[in-house]
Amino acid sequence: MGTRGPYRRLRAVPAGAGRVRRFAARSLAISLAAVSGLLMAGGTAPLPATAQERVLSLDYCADQYVMALADGGNILAVSPAAASEYSYLADRAQGLAALRPTGEQVLLADPDLVIRQWGGGYNAAAYLDRFGIPVVQVSFGTTVDSVRENLRRIADALNARPRAEALIADMDRRLARVRAGHAPRAARPYGLYVTPGGVTSGAGTFVHTMMEAAGVRNIMAVDGKTGWRGINLETLALRPPDLIIGAFFDLKSNHVNHWSIARHSFLKDMMETTPTVFIPGAQVACSGWFFADAVENIHRTARTIQTMQHPTLASRE
Repeated sequence: MGTRGPYRRLRAVPAGAGRVRRFAARSLAISLAAVSGLLMAGGTAPLPATAQERVLSLDYCADQYVMALADGGNILAVSPAAASEYSYLADRAQGLAALRPTGEQVLLADPDLVIRQWGGGYNAAAYLDRFGIPVVQVSFGTTVDSVRENLRRIADALNARPRAEALIADMDRRLARVRAGHAPRAARPYGLYVTPGGVTSGAGTFVHTMMEAAGVRNIMAVDGKTGWRGINLETLALRPPDLIIGAFFDLKSNHVNHWSIARHSFLKDMMETTPTVFIPGAQVACSGWFFADAVENIHRTARTIQTMQHPTLASRE
C-alpha cells in the first residue's frame, strides 16, 4: 500500500512486503466478509475513501479519544458503541461510519492507524501488526496522570498535540478549582460508590481517584479494600457513609439482576435517606478527561454535607 502519512513511521515495514501482506489480507477479508455477511454493521455513513490519514477506533473508550482529537474527515470509522448512551461524545458520532471490531472488517477497511483499548480482543494489536497496520493503545489507567499520558500519546499519533494540551489544561484547571474548595481531610465526608449491579470500588481504581479529587474519602479504601468488589451490607450497617455516589443508574441499557444487592431494601432505603449524587454513566465509563464533570458534581454535594457540620466527621478517621 505504501507510506501514507506519519502513521507508517510507527513501525518499520518494507514497502514491498507491506504491500504484498496488505493485498493478501484485503483479499482474504473481502472473501470472509462476503461469506459471513460482515461488510458493514451499524454504520451511519459509508467509509470515507478520500481522507488522507484514515483512523479507526475499535471500542467506545478509544472512540472518545479519536472523536476528540482527530479531524472528522480523517475518521474512517468508530465502534458501534460510539453513539451509545454511555459514550461521552455520542453526539460527535452522528454521521460517522461504525465498524464492528473484527479482524476481517478492520483489514477490509484498510486504515492508516487503529486506536484501541480492548476492542478487537486480546490479540488484536499483534494480529494487525502482522499486516503492517499501526496500533496505538489507550492504557487502562487509574490516575489523572494516565489520562494526560493517553491524551498526549494518541494526539502525537494523530498530529493533534494542541488539542490534547487544551483538554488537559481545561481538566487541570477544573480539578484545581475543586481542590481549592476541599475541606481538611478529617472533615471530608465518607463516600460509597454504588452501581446498579451492586459493585463498589476500593483503592487503586479510577473511581477512587475521582472520589479523592472531589474531596470525598472513599469509605471502602479507608477500610483497607482495594479494586472492584461487591457491596457488603453488614459493613454498611456498622459504618454507614455520609454520601453515596451512584453511577450508571441513568442507562436504559442496564439489566439489573433481580438478585443484585443494589435491589436490597436496606441499600435502597439508605440511598433514599443519605445524600446521594447520581453520576451519568458516560462520565465514568472510561478513564478520560471528562471525569472532571463527575468530580464537580460530587464536590458540590460534598460541600453541602460539610456545611451541615456533622459532629462525627472530624473524629471518624
